[in-house]
Amino acid sequence: MNLAAAAPAADWRGPYQARAAYGVLIGALVFNAVLCFLNTAGFPVSGGTVIGAEVAIIAVTLGFALDDRPGPWLILAGLVAYGLLLLALRGSTDVKGVRDFLIPVVFYNLGLRNPDLRDADRAVLASGVIVVVMGLFEYGLFDIYQQYFNIVRYYVARGSMSASEISELTGSLFTSGIRPDSRTILPFLGPHRVSSVFLEPVSAGNFGAVLFAWALYRRTMRGRAWLFTCAAVTIILADARFGAYVCVAIAGAMLVGHRLPRLLWFALPFTILLGLTIYGFESMQVTWQNDMSGRLLWAALLITSLPPEGVLGIMPDKLFLSDSGYAYALTQIGAAGTLVAWSLFVLMPARNPDGWRLRCAMAVYTCLLLVISDSPFSIKTAALVWFMLGAADGAPPEDTPPREA
Repeated sequence: MNLAAAAPAADWRGPYQARAAYGVLIGALVFNAVLCFLNTAGFPVSGGTVIGAEVAIIAVTLGFALDDRPGPWLILAGLVAYGLLLLALRGSTDVKGVRDFLIPVVFYNLGLRNPDLRDADRAVLASGVIVVVMGLFEYGLFDIYQQYFNIVRYYVARGSMSASEISELTGSLFTSGIRPDSRTILPFLGPHRVSSVFLEPVSAGNFGAVLFAWALYRRTMRGRAWLFTCAAVTIILADARFGAYVCVAIAGAMLVGHRLPRLLWFALPFTILLGLTIYGFESMQVTWQNDMSGRLLWAALLITSLPPEGVLGIMPDKLFLSDSGYAYALTQIGAAGTLVAWSLFVLMPARNPDGWRLRCAMAVYTCLLLVISDSPFSIKTAALVWFMLGAADGAPPEDTPPREA
């Protein structure tokens, strides 16, 4: 049983607290773009600046998300203690794994305390509008945009890229900001893949799928058509092939997923991980192309390259595993932590039975995305995902009147 949802969460005590809570959601969405703007304007940032910004956002969210219920505090304490134990066993000071535990707990409980799904609708739609407006600015006025947002310089400053990776092909954009081959979605738009506030197009495409999931889930949402539009525009501008595929999978999960047993959902990521492991050991290929089959091969090779201590999450060496979310999860939180975290996600009860439909959709989103990326752990998209899940789980069924704020 999940202690975070064992008892109803207390509603917000006033509109100002709710607005401030939604403010941290927007902050999690745009802080990288703000730091990129500051770095481009001559106020240098570093990796420590980014970490500090994330810690500040999580800390503020924590103040709004948790109340006097003991369950969330116990879960948070247990997960943090486990994360710190892994750090000690690695002999490392990199707290990224601990942060990966914090984000789901605090943002889920932030949504759980939301008094009305209509407020959540406004928060999600506002996020979508911000992403689209910024994306249209980047695409339509690119010469002006890059004067204020030099993305590649920002990633070099924060230590995520080296100066040797800067390419004349992509210019001030992230390395995946230009499609070197033919564009898949609306080729006449050109090779530029729009990143919007995320600064790289992969997260933009993933965020489009998240918006699509909420719009599909909220049948009575005011402005639902606009949210569908925001999702489509975000995916199209980013030329996010995977994001488009995930939308199809989300629609299927929303339609039939709630009829499937929870045991199947519990087994889903481990079945995928097992399949990738077998593929990695059996495949004789060592080179891969940047297409779907190539990404699957590369993910499988990364997983099978992990030593036993990597699978347990105690490997001291830090590897680049962003192209395989499953490999990243194993090295950051270990096999035991992954098992416990997924168990909490699948087995936790919901006050609103309809919320299970959204959880099925987000389970598909997470399991598929982990094949080729560690993006589900990024606060840029994860904050809204977990807020949505908490809001859906904590809401009354749609045929009952909403709680008063």
